[in-house]
Amino acid sequence: MPLMRRADLAMAICIGLWPAAGSCQQPGDGMAIRPDDERRLAAYHAAAGKALLEAFSGGDAADLTILAEVLKGDALPPDDALAILKGEWSCRTIKMGRLLPIVVYQPFRYRTGPDGSLEKLTGSQHTRGTIYRDGDRLVYLGTGFVAGDDPPPYAELPPFSATADPQRVPEVGLVEITGPNRGRVMFPDPHLESRFNILVLNR
Repeated sequence: MPLMRRADLAMAICIGLWPAAGSCQQPGDGMAIRPDDERRLAAYHAAAGKALLEAFSGGDAADLTILAEVLKGDALPPDDALAILKGEWSCRTIKMGRLLPIVVYQPFRYRTGPDGSLEKLTGSQHTRGTIYRDGDRLVYLGTGFVAGDDPPPYAELPPFSATADPQRVPEVGLVEITGPNRGRVMFPDPHLESRFNILVLNR
């Protein structure tokens, strides 16, 4: 195994997550991951390490305190996590890197269903998709869109274009549930604005 850069290794230790090296080409019920999203998952450690360095080098102290709290806790095994995922969640997004060191947004309402579906219910920017089991990890594949739009599901999205109208964005993330009322979804290398996003789950 090639040596990881120190920033990448630090992020893996900090988050407590070392994703399985196997491909996520056929998660869950056979839905195929888009090649570019598989690339983003493969670049998880690099994106996370760079984003953390940017956040801690120039971020607001209050935002960094929130980030440190969010990163606490080991992920539950997938079976345990799936057993408690269903229901309503209060969630907030943390964006790190590229345009700004770190931005912490206000909470919004999310819902997860018994089929693994996840959907943001409030706010101007929404996401809708499904959480799949992929070996010893959970992967989220979804569509980001503006409130009021009714986008196609992830599998039917056209290639991403930053100038498309309406704007519909393929989203891929690793899901960690750390307790009955806590969790996070990690989005490496988002298409827009930031280098790494975290969706913080609380209830």
